[in-house]
Amino acid sequence: MQKQSNWFEVDKEGLKELQAGKPKHYLLRELIQNAWDEKVKIVKVNLKLNKGVAEINVEDDSEEGFKDLRDGYTLYKVTSKRTNPEQRGRFNIGEKQAFSICEKAIITTTKGTIVFDKIGRTNTSKKREIGSLITCWLKMRKGEFDEMVEFIHLYIIPENIDFYVNDEKLKHFKPFKVFKTNLLTEISDNNVMKRVSRTTEVKLYEKTTKSYLYEIGIPVCEINCEYNINIQQKIPLSVDRETIPQSYLRDVFSEVLNNVYNEVSEEDSSQQWIREGMSDERVNKEVVDTILTKRYGEKVCVADPFDTQSIDEAIANGYRVIRGNEMSKDEWSNIRKFESLQSSSVLYGSHFTYAKTLDPNEEQLVIAEYAKKLANKLLNININVNFVSERDMVAAQYGNNLLTFNIAKLGKEFFKKKLETTGLILHEIAHHKGNHTEHIYHETLTQMAQDLLLIALREPNFFS
Repeated sequence: MQKQSNWFEVDKEGLKELQAGKPKHYLLRELIQNAWDEKVKIVKVNLKLNKGVAEINVEDDSEEGFKDLRDGYTLYKVTSKRTNPEQRGRFNIGEKQAFSICEKAIITTTKGTIVFDKIGRTNTSKKREIGSLITCWLKMRKGEFDEMVEFIHLYIIPENIDFYVNDEKLKHFKPFKVFKTNLLTEISDNNVMKRVSRTTEVKLYEKTTKSYLYEIGIPVCEINCEYNINIQQKIPLSVDRETIPQSYLRDVFSEVLNNVYNEVSEEDSSQQWIREGMSDERVNKEVVDTILTKRYGEKVCVADPFDTQSIDEAIANGYRVIRGNEMSKDEWSNIRKFESLQSSSVLYGSHFTYAKTLDPNEEQLVIAEYAKKLANKLLNININVNFVSERDMVAAQYGNNLLTFNIAKLGKEFFKKKLETTGLILHEIAHHKGNHTEHIYHETLTQMAQDLLLIALREPNFFS
């Protein structure tokens, strides 16, 4: 019986196949990330392409070099990085994924040297006094090489590291805003990887052409946002380090929005990342109110589908009336929670059907008869007139041949001057033809004004 000390084996070609289709800058990302995770002051990257083969060198000045040389070839090996949320690594697989697509790779560090080539893996006693040097050779087209070189300039270099690419020192960029918040991170607790909420810094940078979500300076994925967002702790990631939970990204967008909402322009207020932030439970009331104003203006209300006349009245008074399909379910949930918008029926409620009618006084009876007379003369219709007193409803309403005056809104003095009620009466009875937003309504008003002028000239006793 043959026994093996290891339970598992890794097939290099199988691992290589899984990397097919990934951009080549993925390889470089893993090597840079590992260098940045060490106690280094200088990291140097040198890249060159010769006859379809790229040579990649990543060198650092870590005093310790590799903590354990087995990290260079052991997948998922236990690593101290898992207990430190402010280090990027946790799976201990990245450099192995990178090496799997290489023609050759060499690790030289303070603990020794490992050579990966066609023969296999060879350990030698050659050591460095300080730091590590990783050299890889892999087949690459010029376009892929150029993309890799270009992508490396997207990295946000830690302030305590001098970073060189082909002997050129790259600049450190200062964030335009830094804030602290609680976000999920991944950390090992008693040898169990857990996702926990932890306070961390978030650094925002203006985007150039594209925006990325960063994990401590390393670009993780492209995002639809106005900013580059640099999270200063581990981000919840899949093993491929490219997939993040949508709920996490929405939390991030919400926290960013809470800190930049005053800087959002009106034209940008409907961007998808802002809608995502507005949908999250972390968003603040002041943020929701401000963004709604920037998006829709100062005069805005929600359409009450059960009170279409109130919608028409709101539009006529210059309100931007928004409907349910204009925002997501979660956006509406926060709007209701914060009572950020009133409905059209609250502003211009017209459900006088349910209001208690009042007995009119003599002055109000005169106005009622005057209104009936105008409707009959100008529109050839017979109407009824009611009086109510409702503070949360409009001043007057017409519908189904019924004109209703709201004494609570008009006041009793309104009914003492008969002729001065003419404008309101015409405004309301014109609804017999249409609503405020319909062309025929305005044609009717114009025609009635003309007819009334002629009546005043030809039949002055009409107004007695």
